[in-house]
Amino acid sequence: MPGRVGDSIAAQVRRRPRAAALVAPDGTLDYAELDRRSADLAGHLTRQGVRAGDVVLIQASRGVALGVAVLAVLRSGGAFCVVDPQYPADRVQHMWRRSHARFALVEPGLRTPDEPDGPVVIPLREYPTSGAAHGAPAPHVPAPGSEDPAYLVFTSGSTGGPKAVSMPHRCVDNLIEWTLASTSPEPLRTLMFAPLGFDVFVQEVLTAWCSGGCLYTPSDAERVDLQRMWELCREWGIQRIFLPPVALRRLAELTAEFGILPGALREVAVAGEALHITPAVRDLFTRLPAARLHNHYGPAETHVAVAHTLTGPPHSWPDLPPIGRPLPGMTAHVDPPAQGGELWLAGAGLAHGYVHDPKQTRERFRSRRIEGRPVRAYRTGDLVRERPDGVLEYLGRTDGQLKIRGYRVEPGDIETILLRHPAVRECAVTAWTPPGADERKLVAHVVAGPGQAPEAGELRAHVARLLPDYMVPHHVVLAPELPLSPNGKIDRRRLPEPGEADDGAGPLPEPGDVRSAVTVIWSTVLGVADIPPDRHFADLGGTSLSAALVVTRIQQRFQVRVSVQEFLYDPRVDAITALITERAAA
Repeated sequence: MPGRVGDSIAAQVRRRPRAAALVAPDGTLDYAELDRRSADLAGHLTRQGVRAGDVVLIQASRGVALGVAVLAVLRSGGAFCVVDPQYPADRVQHMWRRSHARFALVEPGLRTPDEPDGPVVIPLREYPTSGAAHGAPAPHVPAPGSEDPAYLVFTSGSTGGPKAVSMPHRCVDNLIEWTLASTSPEPLRTLMFAPLGFDVFVQEVLTAWCSGGCLYTPSDAERVDLQRMWELCREWGIQRIFLPPVALRRLAELTAEFGILPGALREVAVAGEALHITPAVRDLFTRLPAARLHNHYGPAETHVAVAHTLTGPPHSWPDLPPIGRPLPGMTAHVDPPAQGGELWLAGAGLAHGYVHDPKQTRERFRSRRIEGRPVRAYRTGDLVRERPDGVLEYLGRTDGQLKIRGYRVEPGDIETILLRHPAVRECAVTAWTPPGADERKLVAHVVAGPGQAPEAGELRAHVARLLPDYMVPHHVVLAPELPLSPNGKIDRRRLPEPGEADDGAGPLPEPGDVRSAVTVIWSTVLGVADIPPDRHFADLGGTSLSAALVVTRIQQRFQVRVSVQEFLYDPRVDAITALITERAAA
């Protein structure tokens, strides 16, 4: 099995062949079976022509075949790129086209884009070695070099279209070795929670298998039902979990509201956006004294590059923890360094760049003089400040700062204060220019905690007690949830303007107007003002996670049970309206 990560997994196969490696909705694999099946598939791939550096798409749902395919592609010398079959058709087609893959492993029954010059499609099934043509063994696969690509991930597309990022083996080796050293090298039960195809998915899978642990994956329906997923963490005795901060906050609220406590948790790592420590998060870790919270920072172009582990009792944790220090093999440079500046990253975790996009690569990956020598570095677009002890604090985006009445305002500072209010569960602060006006206004989008209904004036007064007047939001928009991007970050581009959101913040329509009520729910969750009744949920920016939020709101509003799977079967306002009406009349 090639590469340092491959060597680590091979060692676990020899050490613990009968230990569980993967528990999925469609079955369980021990390490011996994972080794056999991935070796057979790798042999088939090499006989089909996969060579070192070839990109192989894997289009499969969460399950045994997906796990086998990831390891098989690595064993064949190729670079894997996972495509979530639940993505909208346009994004799937974009990934097929922009990855420049030579081959695609596709789970039977899934539709694939019609690309005339697209990859060779290989059905994802078992390929026993004994079934090889003429009994020929699989060709020898030389160990990959540190610069050979190991996997591709696509950026979330928050700035421009999603870009394919090529990550070499040195990145993977450095990341996994550090993750096990900084959290725990023991064979922990690890949850597969990250969106398929994002970098944290790679970290979950390889961290579990390189340590001899077991990877537990919920079904797609269970994953988007956060309450059920949190219950599964308790039932399975999950010990290690990787989450976006917004998910951690919501899970902490579930513990506070329903008493769900996965007591086996030991290592919790968050990444993707700024970590805010809320009262519910403090309470969760107070009740989990053996669990540690790690704040991971890094764009897709480096994966984790800087990290910090919170120490001391949770009540002493800062509201906005630092992002920490660079990983071994990584260097962080702040420009300008005095009061905070843009962060540049260099070292072993740096990606090759964007696949077949030299212009974008040159713009973001540049030569910089760091610590007295020229190095290739990535320009993050994030503002940080370096403390005297060398620890980095996240300040926000270079393109996210706002100018209000001539003052430079960082939205995260206001969000931190709002989250101190006991009635606020989540929030996001943006700027809005009213039609026909010149002056920008601050808008706070707020999700209240369970059973809470804070008034806008109360929240504005709370901020005014702690921040200068120019940082007090002019508008407070109450919403049931904040719109999320596919990777679990708050999607600020889809936050509605104050006028668009007022209906969603107020009382819902009379019970008889079901369609109107459903439309309002979609509008508030998606951040879209006009919802055509026959438009598909995904076409409006909906994801599986936001579908779960809509379903929860529907159940609260109409007192009828609609599962996420039922919702996704025909996700149009008209269809959901008919389903609710039928259930209510039963």
